[in-house]
Amino acid sequence: MERFYKSREVVGLIVGLVSLGAVFSPYYIFLLALAFLSFAIAREVSKALMVEFSPLLAVLVFLFACLHTSIGIVLSAFFSLVIGYRSWNIEDFLKSFFVLMYAGILPSYIYSIKMMDNYQLLKLLLLVWFVDVISYYTGKNFGRHAFFPKLSPKKTWEGFLGGLVGGMTFFYFISDIPMIYGFLLILCAVTGDLFKSFVKRQMGIKDFSGVLGEHGGFTDRFDSLLFTAPVYFALLSL
Repeated sequence: MERFYKSREVVGLIVGLVSLGAVFSPYYIFLLALAFLSFAIAREVSKALMVEFSPLLAVLVFLFACLHTSIGIVLSAFFSLVIGYRSWNIEDFLKSFFVLMYAGILPSYIYSIKMMDNYQLLKLLLLVWFVDVISYYTGKNFGRHAFFPKLSPKKTWEGFLGGLVGGMTFFYFISDIPMIYGFLLILCAVTGDLFKSFVKRQMGIKDFSGVLGEHGGFTDRFDSLLFTAPVYFALLSL
């Protein structure tokens, strides 16, 4: 068990440092990093859903969505139509559209925040990670009551409340926007985690991949960020 926690923490630290470095990297490097993330998530999710799908399509959607979200959405619909038509299967059509929206459209909002302000992106990353870490250790040490057990048997109400209180406190010190927005962002982070868990439970898998060791795959690691980025971008745009 000791080795397990050390492994989890070391991998988490490496992912965190790389992500923080990317935040302050030049825009073209950051764009390439997000394109890789889009590719990796599309590969993992399409494999889990058992649909024949080229992850490069998600990268194309992502790049066009960085120009404008509407273009990415229409392109997602077009690629899904082509895939569905070729197999003449509504499931392939819907699964492809899902993968493109999840792995192509959602990451584009992370880039949009980067274009606005590096420090706003840093605040979002730190908030999401802080909520995740506090929730994990609070649940591990004090968790007694299951939180959506069908989705994630190890998550507890104690962990959720710990992450909520800790996240709200952290948000108070790092942000100058209303606290209600922090509450909304934390709920989005939790929803992103549960959303991913629903897909995994339905497909009967533990993680989307094992590339990040005990953290699972890129989808498992960046699920909460994918759901908070669009909302945070909208709040900053108000």
